[in-house]
Amino acid sequence: MKRDTEKENKTEFPGAEYPSLRDFFSGYLHEDFQEEYGSAADAVRAFCRDASIEEVSQTREEWAKLRKSLRGRTISELRGILRKLGGAWRPEDEDDLRGVDAALAERGQE
Repeated sequence: MKRDTEKENKTEFPGAEYPSLRDFFSGYLHEDFQEEYGSAADAVRAFCRDASIEEVSQTREEWAKLRKSLRGRTISELRGILRKLGGAWRPEDEDDLRGVDAALAERGQE
């Protein structure tokens, strides 16, 4: 019985815990983000230019929390979870995710 619960917990995703990421995904990683920005990392950079320091900080914190909670997941699992945040971004591999990590970190260096 415990194994079933563990399996369920692994596949569940509490999207309500990530309101800033939901806003970011729907506003910047929408279906035309590649045409508009070129990449997810460039969409992050645009967001960081447009958003307030507080918005960027909250989004960065939520992204770090999400990344930590998703360690060890397959790229397929990650795509499914990210889909629940809205937006159209479907990372191909860990490098795509690290690109977002780096772009969010850039704003913190200013």
